[in-house]
Amino acid sequence: MGKGVVSDTSQLCVGAARSKALQEADVILLLGARLNWILHFGLPPRFRSDVKFIQVDLCAEQMGANIRAAVCLLGDIRVVVSQLNMTHRQQDWRFPASAPWWNVLSSRIEQNRQMTEAMTDTSNGPLNYYAVFDELNKHLDENCIIISEGANTMDIGRAMIPNDLPRHRLDAGTFGTMGVGLGYAIAAALLCRDHFPQKRVVCIEGDSAFGFSGMELETVCRYKLPIIFVIINNNGISFGQEEEDWKEAFKTDSTLSMSPTALLPNARYEKVLEAFGGRGYYVKTANELRDSLRLAFEERNESSMLNVRISSTADRKPQEHFWLTRSNL
Repeated sequence: MGKGVVSDTSQLCVGAARSKALQEADVILLLGARLNWILHFGLPPRFRSDVKFIQVDLCAEQMGANIRAAVCLLGDIRVVVSQLNMTHRQQDWRFPASAPWWNVLSSRIEQNRQMTEAMTDTSNGPLNYYAVFDELNKHLDENCIIISEGANTMDIGRAMIPNDLPRHRLDAGTFGTMGVGLGYAIAAALLCRDHFPQKRVVCIEGDSAFGFSGMELETVCRYKLPIIFVIINNNGISFGQEEEDWKEAFKTDSTLSMSPTALLPNARYEKVLEAFGGRGYYVKTANELRDSLRLAFEERNESSMLNVRISSTADRKPQEHFWLTRSNL
């Protein structure tokens, strides 16, 4: 969970041009990162065929896994990076700010920013992921601890919600383990209650991911933890069905005609939290979203849940490379 080690708002962070940076870089420094499926095993077309990896890791058995590193540095990251910085200061070398590579990345960052900004406009239709996260960002501060799990919810949220501080984001991680979100949120809220009372914990869940451990809401209310839950509800796993399509499926054998990834449309998840004593909001419009977020962040003594109904066909922004969204479903 390295997000925030370099602030997402730093001029040196090129997360918004991540694909371009990885695909065309000739040297990549891996600080504890593993060349697993998340990084496409270090192989083309995600990376150049002649890319050189400098691998820093605490585990010797990880060195050269999948791809032989040009340089292997075995040790604790903090120690190794301190040694690298010491050497760097002696040489006093800096990558030129006017280099063409910076211009390429800056151009891609601006291009992606404009594309994302256009997708936040839902004035002519239902809410989508980008509109929800854009409004949520207006209420978050850098001290918030963000918990996130789901399919599109987690992937898009990782790009849309900036982290300015390290150790302030937890998600399903390398193995995509659904069901960890509420447990993470409870642990984070207890830490904040005892040591950082000004920090807020915001748990962002896809509707399917929420189903894996949703009854932990009783634990949340039992200990009066003021967690803010945001359920991104698209009626399904990755994609769902609208209520009209759901009704149509029941005209025949629904077990055959209904998509196996579809969930009950317009489910009222916020009612579960209300049953245990928390505050629930059912959100369908941009105005309802803004007002509900304001009320949730004003509440400091009870948990709140926004069940945000988005389009069942809401998707990620178009990807330049097909392998970023390829699915076997």
